[in-house]
Amino acid sequence: MTTPYDYWKRLLEHEPLPAAILDADALDHNIDVVLGKLGDSTATIRLASKSIRVPAVLKYLFEKGGDRFRGIMTFSARETAFLAEQGFDDFLLAYPVGRADDADLLAQVAASGKKVYASLDALEHVALLSASAKKYNTTLICCLDIDLSWRPFRSMHFGVRRSPVRDASAALAIGDAIKAAGNLKLEAILAYEAQVAGMQDVNKGSRLLDPIRGVIKSRSIPLAGQMREAMFEALKEGGHEIKVVNGGGTGSIATTAADPFANEVTVGSGFFCPHLFDGYTGLDLEPAAFFALSVVRQSDPDHITCSGGGYIASGAAGADRMPVVHQPPGIQPVDLEGWGEVQTPFEVGGDHKPAIGDPVICRHAKAGELMERFEDLVWIRDGQVEDRTPTYRGMHQHFF
Repeated sequence: MTTPYDYWKRLLEHEPLPAAILDADALDHNIDVVLGKLGDSTATIRLASKSIRVPAVLKYLFEKGGDRFRGIMTFSARETAFLAEQGFDDFLLAYPVGRADDADLLAQVAASGKKVYASLDALEHVALLSASAKKYNTTLICCLDIDLSWRPFRSMHFGVRRSPVRDASAALAIGDAIKAAGNLKLEAILAYEAQVAGMQDVNKGSRLLDPIRGVIKSRSIPLAGQMREAMFEALKEGGHEIKVVNGGGTGSIATTAADPFANEVTVGSGFFCPHLFDGYTGLDLEPAAFFALSVVRQSDPDHITCSGGGYIASGAAGADRMPVVHQPPGIQPVDLEGWGEVQTPFEVGGDHKPAIGDPVICRHAKAGELMERFEDLVWIRDGQVEDRTPTYRGMHQHFF
């Protein structure tokens, strides 16, 4: 009987390893899941490029998503300019710039005729963007990043520590400065409820805390809606025509799309489904992105060693940031060594005992970060290698 591991061995028999792999069939399934979570909403999906980092995949997603996928959420000014050169348009740079060279890049993209929203949350950002818009004789569209953290008590904070804009007066102060600049326009609001979108419902290492996480989510969802409405109405009264209200992420597609004041939801990780997204209820995603390592030696009968493997995810350091073995079952990294910089030893406890040259198939904790490690992405479909496309790295691009 052919096992899942036999399938992977046959598939990768002639592929150089290590390799990054995309299961295109699983990707198609995940696209359908994302679209289904929109329900009856008219909201569109903005693609999070940081969770993809492969231009060919971005193009594929736009082709498959049709008019429900619109625009890209970028993560740096240089990346925005690069994607504009690749033919993409409608960018929301979700992270403010703090240097003139980055602001200049955004102004150049705008001057070229591309649509770009520059996020900001401080008067210093207004001055910086206005100076670049003047330099390149253009108008920059701005996106106000507002804080959606939940603070039930003064000493408690649930969410991310990003924007200081927490009420209408702070939003209007920045909005007034944008109007006074003359070459900036405020047309978008970025309202990301991280404590909903980025928090798993089921956490293997801390199941006892799951009910508390459920409370945080249930309180944060209506708070997000109230804040979006309040900010939208305040800025409208302040004379700003807000065309885009962006929110959410893969973990909150349905609830964000159901908010009448959110007209687009950002999704990225859900398409690849890294293992941090296994713990969301009602989100029937399939793993689509993998990396394969090669067994290079066997120190003991029950231990093998692979080359590479130390692809650790960003965030608070912990076991959940480590990769996991997908195939074959029963293989675990050695506790005292972990996932290594140039080699990773594994303890073999299952029925499959990979020999030298055999692959070990793994999943990253996060999505796009895996692509920073590889120049090419191997596409598989119907059990065959279908294509190879360059990652940002393969196109000689590295933004951080």
